[in-house]
Amino acid sequence: MKEHPDFQDATTPKSSINSRRQVWRGAVALLIFASFTVLIIAKGLELPGFAQGEEAQHSESSVDGKEDAVGSAYLTELRAAGLGTYTREDALAETFSLDRALSFMDGVAISWGNRYGCVTCHTNGFYLTSPAVFFKDRPDFQKTQEQARAYARTWPSMADAHADDTYLEDTYVVATAAFLAISELQATGELSDVATEILDRAWTLQEPEGHWANWIVCNWPPFESDYHFGVTLMAIVGGMAPASYMETTAAREGMARLRRYLSENEPEHAHNRGMTLWAARHVGGLVTFEQKRAWIQELRGLQRDDGGWASGALGSWRQRDGAPAEPWVQVESDGYGTGFVTFILMQAGVPASDPAIKDGINWLRANQRERGYWWTQSLRNNAETPNFLTHAGTTFALKALAAAKAQ
Repeated sequence: MKEHPDFQDATTPKSSINSRRQVWRGAVALLIFASFTVLIIAKGLELPGFAQGEEAQHSESSVDGKEDAVGSAYLTELRAAGLGTYTREDALAETFSLDRALSFMDGVAISWGNRYGCVTCHTNGFYLTSPAVFFKDRPDFQKTQEQARAYARTWPSMADAHADDTYLEDTYVVATAAFLAISELQATGELSDVATEILDRAWTLQEPEGHWANWIVCNWPPFESDYHFGVTLMAIVGGMAPASYMETTAAREGMARLRRYLSENEPEHAHNRGMTLWAARHVGGLVTFEQKRAWIQELRGLQRDDGGWASGALGSWRQRDGAPAEPWVQVESDGYGTGFVTFILMQAGVPASDPAIKDGINWLRANQRERGYWWTQSLRNNAETPNFLTHAGTTFALKALAAAKAQ
């Protein structure tokens, strides 16, 4: 967890806090592969200690066999729970079906919440941002919103969290707050008391520089590979939230820090630039005219001959150990790449009548899988993965379809 200056003991050196952050960033990277750190935190279990530097490398190599066994058991468990796994060999649907896509995402979101009780970016997190026109009146969507609120009610107080150096709260607080807030604002235009409370908590955890220092950064793109994703996610909330909330001291000062961070830290790859374009749809002055034009052109240039986009082309993704992979990931048109870019371009002002958007929508309609989802390979580039990016890819496919229909 992150010790914010407002809460730390005055005698605690800042260098000691930074040192502990470094230790836990390295520990989290290994722990997530073994058993999903966020889930462990949500259940309140203790985190084991990990070696640093060369010792950590030797330790990691010595447990490869154990990781393989854990991974295989985990995939079996997920299949039994109806949460994956997905492969590129899965059959294509004979015809496009919106109902089948909605039912698929309802099912995986509810299953995740029932089984693990937390909010995770790739599954029920982005599902909460699903287009209101499709989902707001669906019972499972409303239940998933309530699951997120119930999850937030289980969190320890900030005082208790800050008394435990193993408690990494930035990612789950920021992600849950942002996803729930976006979900409520899209559906009703208002924030619940729970959403307001956890947004305030997220702002309290924010660094003076504008980012969240304990956002999990573990070479698991596109959500947990840098600080930028969490910053833009909160910026979207800041642009959507009503003035009655954004005029509060916590929100106003938090957004000022976000603006400063984004102005001083150029997005490193196309996915970050896409997230910034989405945020700029809601936050005035976030990008310049020249940046917007260049980033739209960049995303257009990544469109493939079949009309889709490849997740693997949106960033210089690496394997879980931080070393380059050969190839880094399978570069192919997929659900997340196509849904994300098609949606982002429309958020940036590209009309649905544009040939690039039409081709993207046609790709989505032609490449839905039999069970209702759009296949996407995990950008972790590891054989023992359930490819949960398929869930987020399906959500973005639906967001793109809804945005095109709205025009």
